[in-house]
Amino acid sequence: MKCYLLLITCIILFSCGSDEITIPVITKPNYFPDDIGSRWVYRNSDGQEWSREITSRKDTQDNNFQKFIYNPPISDTDIGFLKPISFQVNQDNIRLAVSDKVNRYIQTELPNSVQDNFTGLDIDVVTEQISYPALVYLHLPLTTNLHWEALDVIVQGNLILQDLTLLHISFEVTININAVVLGQSQIETPAGSFEDTYQIEYQIETTHKVFSEEDVSSQRHSIWFTPHVGIVKIEDSSGISELVEYTLK
Repeated sequence: MKCYLLLITCIILFSCGSDEITIPVITKPNYFPDDIGSRWVYRNSDGQEWSREITSRKDTQDNNFQKFIYNPPISDTDIGFLKPISFQVNQDNIRLAVSDKVNRYIQTELPNSVQDNFTGLDIDVVTEQISYPALVYLHLPLTTNLHWEALDVIVQGNLILQDLTLLHISFEVTININAVVLGQSQIETPAGSFEDTYQIEYQIETTHKVFSEEDVSSQRHSIWFTPHVGIVKIEDSSGISELVEYTLK
């Protein structure tokens, strides 16, 4: 009888102990904080400061995307594909809505590229209706030498001269953006010192095809992402912007 009671006691003790075993929870680094009210302030190469803040307002075209509010506001002529306005945070990537930027690029840059051939003529751009893909800003988890295609879009249409549909010239615009993670390091900015910061380089290539001739242009942009902080440095064609201060909600 005593042995039986001892056996029951041991079973109870071991059963209670098993409930107290804790399993460690692995937290993935968050390279793009998206809490409402979070705000980042940057200073560019000219010493001018600008900021962006996440608000509760959703994108009017797609409620799955959140929006940044910029101060000073972004100009309507801004066509920086990598300057996010509408973004979406997913488990394995961060995506940007770029349909407005692509349309703006085609409406402004394409007429400028052929203006010398049609001096004094009004040029309108008419594009075919397509469904634009989102730009894959980050592919998670980040690792050195990780490559991915951030954006690949082809837009076709016609250039209309002097509002005469008979005077039209077909065109094709290709926008391709590839990303690569160059490495991880510590980085210093006016906002402080940040460890485990990944530098991602984006290769942007745009091709205009008019009159069966191709005009190709390329740019390289670099963006530094720090876990649980976000973007701490940006280097593009306009210069360098560094994080000055930030508030995370």
